[in-house]
Amino acid sequence: MSEIRNFEIFFYNDLLICPDCSKNFKLHKQVYNIDGIPLYVLYEYDEFLERLFFQYKEQRDVVLKDIFLCEHLYLKKTFKKYCVCTLCSSDAKRMERGFEPAIEMYSSLDIFVHSPFYKKKDIKQSSATKLQRSQIKNVLSLKQLYPLPKKKILLVDDVCTTGSTLLAAKQLIHPDCMFVLAAHPLWILANQENIVVKSKGFW
Repeated sequence: MSEIRNFEIFFYNDLLICPDCSKNFKLHKQVYNIDGIPLYVLYEYDEFLERLFFQYKEQRDVVLKDIFLCEHLYLKKTFKKYCVCTLCSSDAKRMERGFEPAIEMYSSLDIFVHSPFYKKKDIKQSSATKLQRSQIKNVLSLKQLYPLPKKKILLVDDVCTTGSTLLAAKQLIHPDCMFVLAAHPLWILANQENIVVKSKGFW
């Protein structure tokens, strides 16, 4: 169990994953001020999470959906106060996978996750050029006639790689706060000055 190879899920009574697997998640738990909007980051993205996300999303191992938040169910109480809106995959990716990864992950908190966005085409942020990332605002749009409840809006995503998609979504939906499961180390390094030392919210 010291080497994680196939990301098998082990059930130990009420535990969804074994203690050894759990130790591989690199907790970050920081809050960043992004243009006046708090962004909560749970994990730091690393090779372990990269492999895990790949198995979950690209190899369509949907049973992994619950392991990202299974040890953070305390978040449920705060999430339920918001209208939770997630970013989305492109139509082509969603049809290829057969599910929407972010919706499935956050639904493990027993909340309804809204999907008010759509992408005109798929852009992988980690492999995109600087120019392509700057044009994400031309790819992401809001769905027409998609009513949202009259509650504060929490914008969520799985990974913040460059922040470009989050910023584009923020300009469209004007959230009260944002939350991502993980942020790339380079993004974390570039945003050190935006860390909020004292904050109230998710932790």
